[in-house]
Amino acid sequence: MRKNILIVLSIIMLFIVVFIIGNQHYLSTNNPTIVEEGLVTLNSVQLSDSVKLEGEWSFFPNILISPEESLDAYQNKRILIKVPSNWHDYVQANEDGIAVGTYHIKIRVPVEGQYGLYIRAIRQSNRIFINGIEVGKKGNPSTALSEYRTENNDKYVVIAESKEKEIDMMVHVANFHYPQAGITYPVEIGTMGIIQRQYQIKILVDAFVSIGYIIFGIIYIISYGQNRKRKEELFFGLFTISLGLYMSFINQKIFFMLVPVTLTLNQIRLQLGILPIALTCLTLFIYYMYPKLMKKKFLYLIMILMGIVFVIYSIYNPFTHNVKATSEESVFYRKLVYIAFTAPVVLYNIWILIQVMLKRLEGARYVLIVFTAICCYALLLVINFLTDLPFDYSEIVLFLLILFGFASLLNYRANVAFMNIQTLSEELLTHNHMKDEFLLKTSHELRTPLNGILNLSKLLMEGAEGPLKRNQQEQVILIHNITQRLGHLVEDLLFSSTYMSGELRVLPRAVPISIINDVVTEIRSIMSTNSYVRLLIEVDLTMPHMLTDELRFKQVLYNLLHNAIQHTEIGEITVTAYQQRKHMVIEVRDTGKGIPAQDLERIFNTFYQVKNNDPKEGLGLGLSIAKNIVDKLNGDIYVKSTLGEGTTFTFTMPLAAMDQTGEDNSLANVTQTPLEILQLELPLIHNGNDKKILVVDDDHVNIKVLVDVLTFKGYTVIGVDNGFDAIDYIKTNQVDCMLIDLMMEGMSGYELCKRVRKQYDMLELPIIVLTAIIKHSDLVLTLQVGANDYLQKPIATDELLLRIDSLLAVRQSSLDAIEVEMNYLYGQVTPHFVYNTLNTIIGLSYTDMDNTREALYCLATYFRAKLNVHYRNNMVLIEEEIELVKAYLYIEKMRFGDRLTVKYDIDESIQLMIPALSLQPLVENAVFHGISKKPEGGTIEISVQREGQFIRIKIYDNGVGIPAKKLQQLMNEESSRIGFTNPLKKFKLMKNTDLRLYSEEGKGTTILILLPEGDGA
Repeated sequence: MRKNILIVLSIIMLFIVVFIIGNQHYLSTNNPTIVEEGLVTLNSVQLSDSVKLEGEWSFFPNILISPEESLDAYQNKRILIKVPSNWHDYVQANEDGIAVGTYHIKIRVPVEGQYGLYIRAIRQSNRIFINGIEVGKKGNPSTALSEYRTENNDKYVVIAESKEKEIDMMVHVANFHYPQAGITYPVEIGTMGIIQRQYQIKILVDAFVSIGYIIFGIIYIISYGQNRKRKEELFFGLFTISLGLYMSFINQKIFFMLVPVTLTLNQIRLQLGILPIALTCLTLFIYYMYPKLMKKKFLYLIMILMGIVFVIYSIYNPFTHNVKATSEESVFYRKLVYIAFTAPVVLYNIWILIQVMLKRLEGARYVLIVFTAICCYALLLVINFLTDLPFDYSEIVLFLLILFGFASLLNYRANVAFMNIQTLSEELLTHNHMKDEFLLKTSHELRTPLNGILNLSKLLMEGAEGPLKRNQQEQVILIHNITQRLGHLVEDLLFSSTYMSGELRVLPRAVPISIINDVVTEIRSIMSTNSYVRLLIEVDLTMPHMLTDELRFKQVLYNLLHNAIQHTEIGEITVTAYQQRKHMVIEVRDTGKGIPAQDLERIFNTFYQVKNNDPKEGLGLGLSIAKNIVDKLNGDIYVKSTLGEGTTFTFTMPLAAMDQTGEDNSLANVTQTPLEILQLELPLIHNGNDKKILVVDDDHVNIKVLVDVLTFKGYTVIGVDNGFDAIDYIKTNQVDCMLIDLMMEGMSGYELCKRVRKQYDMLELPIIVLTAIIKHSDLVLTLQVGANDYLQKPIATDELLLRIDSLLAVRQSSLDAIEVEMNYLYGQVTPHFVYNTLNTIIGLSYTDMDNTREALYCLATYFRAKLNVHYRNNMVLIEEEIELVKAYLYIEKMRFGDRLTVKYDIDESIQLMIPALSLQPLVENAVFHGISKKPEGGTIEISVQREGQFIRIKIYDNGVGIPAKKLQQLMNEESSRIGFTNPLKKFKLMKNTDLRLYSEEGKGTTILILLPEGDGA
């Protein structure tokens, strides 16, 4: 609420400041009346800026004096008139209704030169003479109505040349039934440069505002034209264009500088006619922005009302018959009527905007900016309309605020819509993923029972359960055929799901062109003998090999042939192949029904089927699958068809290079090529070097191939065919790496990984999973259950051996690091310390068994922390570290006796995680290098307390202290005392930690550690 009030006050203050600064010449009360009895004398200081010629001008009513005539002849008619003012009290209209008069003033200037005069408003027609020479006019002032002309564009600049440091200025003015006539605004004088610069600034401001409105309007109209959905953009564009045109009709009237509309009546019609258009567009804009707040019946009423106002004030007024007002009261009345027509629309829009702000609808703050700006400008507009008081430069403030507010509102709405679309897109992607998962899982689940039905029906057809009756055989054959069709649908769904999830893998290799004959022969074998379709093939078997995936290529060709058979009742289907540059082109041409032209672009879409009166079976996946495979294999596929004559599908495959036709270095035959049944005596053991590899696979052929490859590399290899034997083996034997097949009977690879990880971590026993699956989520699951790596079958031997070498190297590095760490930890436990401690405990056991047990417990605590390799690099609760400190100091207290005094000041409520083995080495350093060096011993204090938002850990001893040079080396980590520097390094790794070390020789040492409490919570 405070922000909204601040916005309103800021905008109001902005308008007030701009209004005052822009119109200070007209509002200032400090400007003296400098013209006296038609004469003014100016000095250089006054002419440093523009000067208003206010005061008593000479005036000759009811006559237009020629500049060639002497004014002395008219001295009896001369009167003094205040300028600016309305002249109606001094002139009388002639028979034609025209009132005329001549103004005269002499201006004395300090230096000879050219001066500028800015004429703001001399109503209605005027002509200006300087030193007897005409220098400017608007209209044609005359006493005869036939010669009288007027212009509404009454602001202009004239240049005056001084003569003997004097400017003699005569102004002819004529008026025809206009209530506010004469020089109604001050005439300003200044040097030519100052006046021209001020005038140009006014024109540039008006041009900037008008063109800016129009450009923004065009941008939003173009934006609407691109989608034709957001009508608020259309009406906002029309509103800003109409507002820009209105701005060009007023003030400096730049529109009339470009378009020759000289008649005042036509100019006023344009001014008054554009406002109802702008209000209508504004109303429609607000309606489409907030349709729930504005009722349609009010919208229709507003449009009708604004249409009436537009007709009356811009085309024809049936009440005044387009006759101008002849009195000031009549003009004022007509202004009130116009305001009465337009004000309800403005107020209604304001009410809607107020509701937007009260209900805090989207973009309410931007609406508040626009609302406040419009109200401020409307108030100034009404003041100007009723009093002619100018409000220069306020329009640029309105322009900036309206564009900022409404443009921000539209952008805000666009961003909200974009965010909603993005959210919906994410939801759609999620649902699409769920759909793919559902299709994939459903296909997997359906495939097993369908295979069961196929096998059972085949056994029944072959008489495995005894002979069947004729009707029973026919029913079983029908069941078998229907199940086959379902099986094909399931395979198509499975493939589509795999492709859409991005998990389709192809294995291109050199494939002979004879594969086309194989597919055609297979299709012929399953075609009905009663078919009226002939399947022909025209392929030269001497053509080069293709670089493709054999299985996927067969799938493409099968789908295209199956599609052709479905849509060809009588005729031929011809398969041809020919070489074209570096590609093999395969065509499947049929003489079937053909495909309508409008469907050709969509037949490769998933689930799309051509609409006809004879729908065929299927889901519309065959052509989609064919295109997906061809794209994946770097080929192209396209179709040509003539309705009623037939269709030709053409696809290309890249040709294989000469070096790609040989054997590849892979274990493809492990999973793809059926070998003779092999039974091994397990466990199969081949001795080699000291690295043992355990192979687990339920297929003995796979075991044999893997064992041979690894044995050739020199490894010791053990092969088993189930997870149970693998678990038994690793319980009693050391293994360096395991190769596990994912899909095994009894215990799957998932379960085997889980069981191994319960006993060994990933560095102790690396596991590589071998799998034929291509689903990414399943591969991720293998890593989640404990596998270090996985390889997809067919397995490249080079890659397999490289990964094994890499994992074994990592394992060895881990073992070496552990050994180094253990040696370091063992080195920390000095034999002298252990020997002295044990002797002390032995001596104590003869006199005090309770203290002996406590001493042994503390020694056990000390050893547990010191010799635990995993413990050292972890973060532990501070209470565990304090427990180790107390155990150590208890042991040292037994040894030192009264020479060692220990004090604790520990807040037990503090829960903080700190590096393990960080405080005890510092305490040990204080005892060994500080207190033990003093013959009389000393005191050590351990404090853990809160200090503001930090936890303060203090270790103090009153030992021998540290020399200044040594202290500096410790702080710079240049000392060889690892018991001191290592703990400090650990603390420095923690964020926002402050370490301080104070020491003085002979007085002791203090270590302060400040840790943020939040990090340890």
